[in-house]
Amino acid sequence: MKTLKIGLTIIISIFLISLSQVTFAQDQGYSYAYISINGKLFSKKLKVEVDFGDTPEQITEGEKYSELLTNKKSYAAVLNYMVENQFELVETLDYTFTAGGSGGTSGVVFILRKKK
Repeated sequence: MKTLKIGLTIIISIFLISLSQVTFAQDQGYSYAYISINGKLFSKKLKVEVDFGDTPEQITEGEKYSELLTNKKSYAAVLNYMVENQFELVETLDYTFTAGGSGGTSGVVFILRKKK
């Protein structure tokens, strides 16, 4: 009987600790955006792809932002738009891809977060 109480107490304790960690993670309250920006071929305009996540709502919202931001002419314009929509820049990544030494592509990735 005593072992049963100890076992039950341990199980309840583990459950409560797990629950508190999940609550803590939700309390951080951030959503993130991954923005990939490439130059358009023979143009000064930018091709922008915004990724908010995998749910249908996030995909739809990402497509809306992508459409609004594509054809901007500067990276700053993209960042300014996102800041106006309550996002803040977390990280910037620069990437270059060269295929067989003949030309290539380059671009920038912005990782932003928004307080929910």
